[in-house]
Amino acid sequence: MSKRFSQASGGFAWVLAMAACLCSISATSPAVARAAGSNRIEFWVSARGSDRAAGSQSHPFRTLAKARDAVRAARRSDGRAKISVYLLAGTYRLTRPLVLDWRDSGRAGAAVVWRAAPGAHPVISGAVRVQGWTLHDATRGIYEARVVRGLQTRQLYVDGSRALRARSGIYPPGFTRTPSGFRAPSDSMASWRNLSSIEAVTRTQWKMMRCPVRSIRGRDIVMRQPCWTNVNVFPYLWSFQTLTWLENAYELLDRPGEWYLDSRAGRLYYIPRHGQRLARADIELPILQALIEVRGTVHRPVKHIRFQGLTFAYGTWLDPSSPNGYADDQSGFHLDGRGHRTNLIGHDPDTTRTPGNVRLRYARHVMFTHDDFLHLGGVGLDFDTGSQHDAVVGNRFDDISSAATELGGVSPVDHHPAHRGQVTLDNTISNNLITNIGREYQDAAGVYVGFTTRSRVEHNDIRNVPWSGIAIGWGWGLLDPTGFLGLPAAVPGQWGSYRKPTTSAGNELVDNRIRGFLEALWDGGAIYTLGQQGPSSRRGELIAGNVASDKRRLAGGNTFYTDGGSRYVRLERNASLDDPPGVTDFGPCSLPDSLLLCGVHVPYGSDRGGCRPYGDLVYRQNYWRYPTPFFSACPYPPYPVNVVDIANHVISGAGQVPRSILDAAGIRRAYRSTVGARQ
Repeated sequence: MSKRFSQASGGFAWVLAMAACLCSISATSPAVARAAGSNRIEFWVSARGSDRAAGSQSHPFRTLAKARDAVRAARRSDGRAKISVYLLAGTYRLTRPLVLDWRDSGRAGAAVVWRAAPGAHPVISGAVRVQGWTLHDATRGIYEARVVRGLQTRQLYVDGSRALRARSGIYPPGFTRTPSGFRAPSDSMASWRNLSSIEAVTRTQWKMMRCPVRSIRGRDIVMRQPCWTNVNVFPYLWSFQTLTWLENAYELLDRPGEWYLDSRAGRLYYIPRHGQRLARADIELPILQALIEVRGTVHRPVKHIRFQGLTFAYGTWLDPSSPNGYADDQSGFHLDGRGHRTNLIGHDPDTTRTPGNVRLRYARHVMFTHDDFLHLGGVGLDFDTGSQHDAVVGNRFDDISSAATELGGVSPVDHHPAHRGQVTLDNTISNNLITNIGREYQDAAGVYVGFTTRSRVEHNDIRNVPWSGIAIGWGWGLLDPTGFLGLPAAVPGQWGSYRKPTTSAGNELVDNRIRGFLEALWDGGAIYTLGQQGPSSRRGELIAGNVASDKRRLAGGNTFYTDGGSRYVRLERNASLDDPPGVTDFGPCSLPDSLLLCGVHVPYGSDRGGCRPYGDLVYRQNYWRYPTPFFSACPYPPYPVNVVDIANHVISGAGQVPRSILDAAGIRRAYRSTVGARQ
């Protein structure tokens, strides 16, 4: 890497010094670019570079892993240096995740920055490109391409658009539920190829669950374990009673835009949409489950790293294809493994988070600014246990299978940690554009916040979400010192007894713009809260200045939803723009094994309400059209207690909402051009 020298020593001395410098640069030992008297170090990476190069701008590395190793070496030699890794334009196709640990940390005032080179738009990709398509079935318009045998994925993208995994129509007729699975209307499915790749999907209320098939004999469909047991530990209404559709079989390929992967044979099938020419198309098959992993520990956290101007794209998540399937509890947290007990409350005390394609644990002062998270198969960006003083600012999230971003967890280490370093605290999610999330797991929220202290979610623009825009909290009161029974059929001590409050305290959800929520499911809201949100009203949760609109018309739910056990929540200066109450919907009554409540559409919801909140709720100067609190879905007298209304306003339209509230909600002007330009 080139060095700049002072010219004070004269021309000839300068030539000798430069020659000595060039000779000292070896192919395997990167040089450090540092201005005279400066503590700044730069490394450069290009998708066309070489890991035997010096890592300079003119001789860049090829891989991120090589740049990471160079950063480690530079940090060992000079711990005070400010280090930047510049990624030149191009697609960086990873064969394994880039793993960062404590050795890759910067320090206060000298963060290690992974950034796009000036004017460049580098893409960090977990996909392989598929080429060599041939016509396989002219009658059905199916094309075929060869891939590596055994390759696994759950997504396919054609020219930047998510293709649809082959599936049946909604509510396929003639299927009845059995103790081990389903009974089909005929024995035709028994002759389908790769039976164990087929998935059954259900979608009801706030849940979406997926279970793989184990075998089909005649008309009897037997589901895989432990998935089938886990999806049925819940009560009747929320278990896998209704078959919403079948997915992932060659025989289901029948519409343009559908695809199917025969992993055993190494064959990928696709029906092109009108006008698509596969020889010219960019067809991406994600194979990595993580692009970036930041692996800190409670005693060795990863600190002071920044990612700026990068695109993270094309990751998958494979656990739903395993015998675990996707046994959803709520909001992306699901049941894995065995040992889950049947319950009457609809929730399990032992759940697993949906992981991020970019994931961090015990991360401190880590920032993501002006990045894009696109076409991802899990959570986009996941800050797990022990994340502190981190920031997600000015990014774009689009086309994500689960939540855009997830902060904190719901495990004992999160709600009652033994060590201060395990607490997730003082993090910010701000000025992000979040669109089209929950593409594969519709139970996910746009932003999910678990047990955290002083989290701030502000000025985000959240659009087109299948369930809730923002969800925060967990436990339904069962993890709080009161042991409040925030779920019908719950019993005292069901999830243990706790003397201390959880770590949920001082969180703020302010000035967010949420439009297009509950687009697929119901029983959610623009902002959804669970559990006690602080040790007192003074240190409780603030929901202020948020503007919500365009809820799906028939979707039952509460715009600002304080659900089971919610306590110490202040809602101030929020606006709901014509989000009318919806209805319950447990599926059509034409199904052979229909629910008792099928076809019964009971009015459900309001601009505020919830099922069994504790109380200590303050509503001040809000603007809404449907103000009557909806607490009647699961009454629990005398709760909620201490519900205070102060100067709230009933409106008929946006013209009656103060301009200051409407203008402040969503992405701030300083970020609009940069985030909007990346749409």
